[in-house]
Amino acid sequence: MILANRYQIQKELTSKAGRITFLAQDTESQNLVIIKVLQFDNYFQWDNFKLFEREVKTLENLDNPSIPKYLDYFEVDEENIRGFALVQTYIDAPSLEQALKQGRKFTEAELIELAEKLLDILTYLHGQIPPVIHRDIKPSNILISNRSGNSVGDVYLVDFGSVQTVASKDSGTITIVGSYGYIPLEQFSGQTTPASDLYSLGMTLIYLITGVHPADLTQVNGRVEFKSSEISNKFSKWLVKMTEPYLDKRFDSAKTAITVLKSSDENSGDLLHLKPANSQIELYRDRHKLEIRSEKRSFLDPEGTSCLGIVLVGLFLLFISPVFGFFPICIIFMILICISRLRYYSLSRNQNIFKIQTIITIEQNGKFFISKSDIGESNYNSISKVRDIHFIAYNPGYIFNKYFDETGKEMKRGRVTIPPSLSIYSGANEYRVGNAQMSKAELQWLGKEISDFLDLDLQIIYPTPKVPPEPSCGGGC
Repeated sequence: MILANRYQIQKELTSKAGRITFLAQDTESQNLVIIKVLQFDNYFQWDNFKLFEREVKTLENLDNPSIPKYLDYFEVDEENIRGFALVQTYIDAPSLEQALKQGRKFTEAELIELAEKLLDILTYLHGQIPPVIHRDIKPSNILISNRSGNSVGDVYLVDFGSVQTVASKDSGTITIVGSYGYIPLEQFSGQTTPASDLYSLGMTLIYLITGVHPADLTQVNGRVEFKSSEISNKFSKWLVKMTEPYLDKRFDSAKTAITVLKSSDENSGDLLHLKPANSQIELYRDRHKLEIRSEKRSFLDPEGTSCLGIVLVGLFLLFISPVFGFFPICIIFMILICISRLRYYSLSRNQNIFKIQTIITIEQNGKFFISKSDIGESNYNSISKVRDIHFIAYNPGYIFNKYFDETGKEMKRGRVTIPPSLSIYSGANEYRVGNAQMSKAELQWLGKEISDFLDLDLQIIYPTPKVPPEPSCGGGC
């Protein structure tokens, strides 16, 4: 059979209700092509036509070597087939589904390479205006070819029959598309976003690791449970983040997902992309524990600061002693002792740099504690129960130079600076996270990591300065 007097049908590839896919040869170019036909039969539905038309328009506007190219679109009116046909390039490659059924195993390095290449494709799709959401990422829609050595080879994403653009969301009846087990909760309610594709990709990778269909995996609180000794803890954590059941817990974009995946930091949190580039804060996180390590540096510790103060006061007394006619030897002796003590700090404490290390540890369903130490010697501990934590607050900090009373009258009380801060509230106690040397960006990053780990909202606190009351005239004004 020849369609449109040009395409010689070679064989039927798939046949579903209202749809047929053929492998054909273009008699003009002699190239093999794929022809997808939407039939006018008893299974025809208007929603299917809208999806088919959307697929045509989407492919027509895309240009990426890892995606089939649009070639032609025409109406079919043959004896046994009536409908519309989409012609696209043929990619001679097996699907991941076929490879898995043939017994192929994937190493972690291959899985990461596969994930990176698919995320590159999704970055391209989601970067379109408006963004293009595939909505049906699964092993049978991913093709691989030209495998060499430890490389997974070329990767292709096909079948855009469920595609949606953000601008094309329709109101009214919801048509659920995608494959059960691979689609996230929001897709069932028609609230698909680019992060929905990340969930499907994550589930695809988990299927390749376990060999078990995602719909058959055990779930706890909506999260799939999977264990494998074949992958690292870092990659496992990344997959957990990709497949979070709730949209706001997932990576917000393919770019973010690939940034975290490529990170060499084994102890990184789930929101590594928010960490400032020059930050020295260390953060370790897994499903059960969050640990934050930071250092506050100063030239002297409290004892050294006291010595410096004594030296300065002593020098002042020596300066004024001739005026009062005395020259106390004890002051000179005290100054010499303090100077020798300061010299000890300079030589023994890392070139006069004093460090206070703070470790904040939060254990799921366990304890929350803060420990501070002077060069490894613990001198402060604060312990609380995680279940008592009810509030996480970030204060961005402000500078006030104008104040107004209750009547709206301007009151000038001078300049007041409120530095940024991050606090954890447990019971009636407030625990400060970080120190004055941390930047706003660092505090925001830590706040979001803690918020995400504890599943508590991060509250933004807007400070209100306390203004002294106006002097009262006792009613005699």
